[in-house]
Amino acid sequence: MSVTDRLPDLSRPVTPRQYSRIAPLAFGCGILAIGALLSRTRPAALDLPDVAPRRAEPQGPLDRALAWTRDEADDIAPENMVSQLGRSLMIAGGTMLAARVLDELAGRR
Repeated sequence: MSVTDRLPDLSRPVTPRQYSRIAPLAFGCGILAIGALLSRTRPAALDLPDVAPRRAEPQGPLDRALAWTRDEADDIAPENMVSQLGRSLMIAGGTMLAARVLDELAGRR
């Protein structure tokens, strides 16, 4: 039995049992496509602002610690919220597809 023998025949109407096998693939592809579109669009309204220090040199240990924390957080934060959301959706869609394909290959129902 080959892998193609396990996949449902899409030329006939889909039964509820077959739908439960096809739906995760379709949703995974949809989520992946939406994520790809979102990661490509970068509306300027959702750009995060750059860090702007209030003074040139922080004074005192607390000010230095706060400035260091602010600078490190800026390095980690995304530049645009929509592209970050798109990247997360692509990861989620790809994982859903991988899990469903591995399920089919393992023969689970």
